[in-house]
Amino acid sequence: MKNIYRFIIIGFLSLIGFELFLKFSPFSYGITPMTYDKDIGMWHKKDFSNFIIQSCYKTKYFFDQEGRLKNNYQYNDSKKNIIIIGDSNIEALMVKSENIIHNSLHDEIDGKYNVLNYGLSGTGPTQHLEIINKKIDLTKVIHLIHFVFIENDLSDGNPENFDGTNRPKVHLKFKDLDHYELINPKKYDLKEKLRDFLGNFEIYVYMKKTFTYYKRKINSYKNIENKSNISKSENSSELSDQEYEWNQLKGSLYQINKISEKNNFRYDVVFLSESEDKGNINFTLKFKEFLDMQNINNLNILHFLNELKTKQKLDFECDSHWNDDVHRNVARYLNEELDI
Repeated sequence: MKNIYRFIIIGFLSLIGFELFLKFSPFSYGITPMTYDKDIGMWHKKDFSNFIIQSCYKTKYFFDQEGRLKNNYQYNDSKKNIIIIGDSNIEALMVKSENIIHNSLHDEIDGKYNVLNYGLSGTGPTQHLEIINKKIDLTKVIHLIHFVFIENDLSDGNPENFDGTNRPKVHLKFKDLDHYELINPKKYDLKEKLRDFLGNFEIYVYMKKTFTYYKRKINSYKNIENKSNISKSENSSELSDQEYEWNQLKGSLYQINKISEKNNFRYDVVFLSESEDKGNINFTLKFKEFLDMQNINNLNILHFLNELKTKQKLDFECDSHWNDDVHRNVARYLNEELDI
């Protein structure tokens, strides 16, 4: 029995020692910003701040009492709200708070409206629809600016592409534009409670990154083995998967537009296609044709970014997220092009 107690004590002290090592060493990654959310599956911790750390940045981020990216200005309840929503490029934890797109846009419009950021890493329009339904006071909204990164958002619309290392996500299954099934995130079970507990420590992020690294290694070996076994029938199923993803994307935007019409606020889709940047405009044409057919305001920002790229770098050196200068420049561009 003494040996068991000794083993438990040594193990506990080892974990404490490793946690302290991670926190105060060059291997620090910070603490996870996410927690379980019954509606979305994951959401930002409320009234929380910490550091996001990579080789090319160490930035302190801030969330408000609602779990939104914090405003760098005093919220004015007498003013209407501009809502900005998107994925990690819009969430932008690695960008200094005063430069993130919502704070930059607030500067550009001289505080005419409040500008609120509901960006969330690892999400696409299917999750954005539920964020709009569950977390936003629509009576206060005058304008919704929705960032869509086409290829990423197509992938995020398919639950088969969800990364198992992340929190569970809400999912929508569209039958057609007007009808869909809401598939709620799994319940707050023991696994999710354990994640929330471990999420208070550096060791959680370290374990998650380690797991993800080896998972990708294993998957890369599997992909190499499977390449020679892909048949024509399997290729045709990939096409059906892509159509399924397009249905998710189009259905979500259609439903968000219906919400905007019902609540009398403006809705703009600001989009970007990686394929177009590489010379293939098929995704852009298909996407824009749908938006125009549904009378959804839209703005393709690829040409602006390519012009900006001739003068400066767009991304952080150690990852693919927009840097501080891009956030400020895109905010200026939105103000000019959307006539805010």
